[in-house]
Amino acid sequence: MEKFLKIYLNPKENLKELERLNWSVKDLILRIVLPFSLFAPLGYLIGFTILKSNYISGITQFLDYLKEDQKADKGTVEYMNKVLNMLSSDDYNRIFMFIGIIWVFELLRPVILNGIVFFFGRSFGSQITDQRKTFTLVSFSLIPLWISGIFNMVNSPITTFILFLSSFYTYYMIFIGAEKLLGILSENSKSFQFIIVVVIFNLIISGILGMLQTRIIQSIL
Repeated sequence: MEKFLKIYLNPKENLKELERLNWSVKDLILRIVLPFSLFAPLGYLIGFTILKSNYISGITQFLDYLKEDQKADKGTVEYMNKVLNMLSSDDYNRIFMFIGIIWVFELLRPVILNGIVFFFGRSFGSQITDQRKTFTLVSFSLIPLWISGIFNMVNSPITTFILFLSSFYTYYMIFIGAEKLLGILSENSKSFQFIIVVVIFNLIISGILGMLQTRIIQSIL
């Protein structure tokens, strides 16, 4: 844990330590992906049970705000009303299905991001042929984002801000790892161009998956 903490506090100097782990993809899934991806579902579980009254209050205030906005998206209003109805009716079957879907999409994060990093890494000069290295970088880079998912227990703008900061740090870790682990040279801004492309494509795919996740959740609500 001390070594890992050093990596996050000073990735420029210590990110190279990840090469010494020599973990298999199976080890990464069992030790990193599965446990840390549970933070977001756990956050929702706490918000939907222990802090349910606060969560309901937050949704109600948000819906009141949307009522005053004539340009508000009807789909968003419908979705939030369904979530509010789920919480008000104490329908734990739908609550656990909701949380289960959230977890499935959290598990998809490293798979998709790894594919993007590996594909574009080679396009920008990386000689890596073993996806274990890119999966290692992606898995450890996602840890801050996964941990921040616990703040989903609170339905407020603060949660959005924290998730934004942790997402930024995830991309920063990948940017540093592009040169340290993937061998993408910083000359001619190749590593910078690489991370810009990774961010753009990951945001596009994440947006598509986000819409798919919302539709699936709406169908069960």
